[in-house]
Amino acid sequence: MKQIKTWTLAFTYVGCFLGAGFISGQELWQFFGAFGNWGYVGFALATLLFVVIGVLFIRLTQMTRCSDMDQLLVPWDIKWLRAASGAIGAVFLFFVVVSMSAGVGAMLTQLFGVPTWLGSAVFMLLVFLTALLGVSGMVNAFSALIPLLVLATLGFAIAAWCTFGTEGILRLAYTNSNPLMPNWGIATMTFVAYNILGGIGIMSPVGQYVREKKHIYGGIIIAGLMLLVVAGSILTSLAAYPEAVQAELPMVALASHLNGTMGTIYGIMLLVAMFCNALASLVGLSAYIEQKSALVRTHKKVVLLAISVLAWAGSLLGFAEIIGTVYPVFGYISAAFLVFMAIHFCRARKQEKETAEK
Repeated sequence: MKQIKTWTLAFTYVGCFLGAGFISGQELWQFFGAFGNWGYVGFALATLLFVVIGVLFIRLTQMTRCSDMDQLLVPWDIKWLRAASGAIGAVFLFFVVVSMSAGVGAMLTQLFGVPTWLGSAVFMLLVFLTALLGVSGMVNAFSALIPLLVLATLGFAIAAWCTFGTEGILRLAYTNSNPLMPNWGIATMTFVAYNILGGIGIMSPVGQYVREKKHIYGGIIIAGLMLLVVAGSILTSLAAYPEAVQAELPMVALASHLNGTMGTIYGIMLLVAMFCNALASLVGLSAYIEQKSALVRTHKKVVLLAISVLAWAGSLLGFAEIIGTVYPVFGYISAAFLVFMAIHFCRARKQEKETAEK
């Protein structure tokens, strides 16, 4: 695979986060919108942390020349701790695939009346077939589709502001009732922690292809700006029309209220986003498992198929339930490993300086 440069890195990094929960508005509303105006502050802080951690992680892959998720997360040669970190990351990637499958099922039911189980099954079949193409196919898909997704969400936000007005944008009501996230600060840290855990799993096999610092800094900063645009567009749209947050896919409900055709268009864009996110998570999960098992490398298709079937079965739990329960729990767990990664970066940076001075 050729070297990854600034814009390709930006689109790939953004693609790690723009899945069903994010683009549908469900995830953003539960973690930010439900906390009133402080939710805007929370996401601004989250974006800053995404940029900082993203730069540190890609630099860490450069300095250590390592693409193994558990070794990047844990700087010490403690086998059980590395195994635990890798297992947690792998399980989380699996649940990302599950949530994408659940989101597709909910969306197709909402838009076209297709049974949830059937929509999820067809979706997972397509993801499975595409995952066989590997990392390069994922990166190319992100480069083509993420720019369209960013522009589309901004366009829908402008339409929402023009239709519903902008009076309610800065008057968000506090509606949080999730005991796992008692305030906006904890919600923000939880959101960052579990998203970065998934991002690390996806970016681990990608980081080795980014070779220049200017591409790292430029790509991650541009990605942060794109995330701000998308999240700001979604949160302000839902603030202008808060009735939409009662739906399992709020932004699809909002777009459908604007115009039936717009609802269908947004639904298609959401489907594309979920496909990219599920594909990235499945590829990242597969790459990690392949590193750990020669048996998996020789039976890759069977393993991918098994993961896809299990993800489809798990998606029958329901989309909102997965977002509100599973994600926060993983956020708390992954926070510790982010601290370990920061320690690893400091140690690797110190070693790099000492080597340069010799």
